[in-house]
Amino acid sequence: MKKTLRNIIIILFLPLTLVGQNNDANVETLNKVTRITREVAEINLTEKEFNEGRAEGPIIYKSLFRKNGGWTAYYLHEKQDDNLPLRIKYSQTAKKGYDEFEFYYRDGKLIFAKLTEIKNRGKNKGTETKRLFYYKDDELIYTTESEKEKYAEYIKRTEKSVRKMIYE
Repeated sequence: MKKTLRNIIIILFLPLTLVGQNNDANVETLNKVTRITREVAEINLTEKEFNEGRAEGPIIYKSLFRKNGGWTAYYLHEKQDDNLPLRIKYSQTAKKGYDEFEFYYRDGKLIFAKLTEIKNRGKNKGTETKRLFYYKDDELIYTTESEKEKYAEYIKRTEKSVRKMIYE
């Protein structure tokens, strides 16, 4: 009887200890997100103090039946010959509109990404969807997106591709 009562008490209070641990993890994540948000705001407020570059190019599809599009990237860096960006703003045509990306960096590592999907064709014409991604040491720590895996991979692939297009 004592063992059963003890097991019931453990089963009842185990979720409470896990929730308490999760709250600490949530507070820690919230603090990291807040720090990153401040850094992003600071970069945007002081952007005039940094050097800005611009790169453009076409998107060439493998299929002859698909239309070509284009891409444009604006990047901020501290020094003229610096390959470590502070921010990259990039846009490219998409299937029914275009996608705008903003990538923010600390010491050359991605800390924040924002994806804005703008539809200008089809039944969703005029809609705009924003997705936010927060990183620590290039690892995703928080996102506002419910389809995290799908978009997180898209963000990382695009960020890598844009950096390669700009700096090579």
